[in-house]
Amino acid sequence: MKTILLVDDEFALTEILTSILEEEGYRVVTAANGKDGMVRLEKEQPALVLVDYMMPIMNGREFILEVRRIPQYQGLPLVMMSSVSPRIALADGEGGQLEVAGFLTKPFQLAALLGTIERLIGQP
Repeated sequence: MKTILLVDDEFALTEILTSILEEEGYRVVTAANGKDGMVRLEKEQPALVLVDYMMPIMNGREFILEVRRIPQYQGLPLVMMSSVSPRIALADGEGGQLEVAGFLTKPFQLAALLGTIERLIGQP
């Protein structure tokens, strides 16, 4: 069973996505911010990470930059989710763009989420 790490501070969305993804056959672990996400990442070794842009303590941009500094996670698929435009959300702060495998604009369709996950890590 493939594990997905869902890093988002919106409790209702996290609950809904967890339920849907588990029904699809994935194992889901959650974190409410990027700092907690880093702890869960090390412990759970997920196949894919879904990360929100706007969160307290450590936002999605900071989380992605931190993950990409760790050699063992260079190939880990990271998918940013945000209502903020991709141009803003994916700016790395140095004139470039964050290295992500996908971007989902909130609110997104379930088919878009599942299609992105299947494209990146396949079926559960």
